[in-house]
Amino acid sequence: MALRAEGRTRSIGVSNFQPSHLDEIVSKTGVVPVVNRVEVHPFFANSDVRATNARHGVLTEAWSPIAQGKVNDDDVMGELAALVGKSPARVALRWHIQRGDIVFPKSMHRERMQQNFDLFDWSLTDAQMSSIDELDLGPAGRIGPDPDVFDWIPS
Repeated sequence: MALRAEGRTRSIGVSNFQPSHLDEIVSKTGVVPVVNRVEVHPFFANSDVRATNARHGVLTEAWSPIAQGKVNDDDVMGELAALVGKSPARVALRWHIQRGDIVFPKSMHRERMQQNFDLFDWSLTDAQMSSIDELDLGPAGRIGPDPDVFDWIPS
C-alpha cells in the first residue's frame, strides 16, 4: 500500500492467490490486483480461482498453459490438433485465448516461438472448446504445488 500511496506503482499483480486469498486482500486493503498468475491448463481448469478473479475484475494469467508439454501426449488434444491443422500446444494456447486467459508460452526454440504467434487468425468451435473443457481433472490434474498447502517457508 505504501508504494501505491507514494505513486511508485499504479497496480499490483499476485501469484497463486486462491479465492480466500484474493477476497482477503481486497477486503483488508481495498486494492484489487490487476492479474493473478495461477496454474491453468486443459487438465486443471482452476475454475473456482478463475471465477473469483472474474468476480473481482482480476485477469487470469495461466501458469504452465500447456501443462509442461503434457497436452502434446493427450489423445483428445491430438485429435483436435489434426482437425484444425495445428499442434496440440497451439490448440491449448488458443483454448486459453478464447477463455480470456493471459498466456506467455515459454520456448527456447525459434520455430515454436514463431508458431506461438499463430493464434489469432483461427478459432476453435464451441464443440472443440467443450472437448477440451472435459479434460479437466480438477485438483488431480494439478502439476504444480497446491497454494493452500504449499510450505513456501523452509524450515
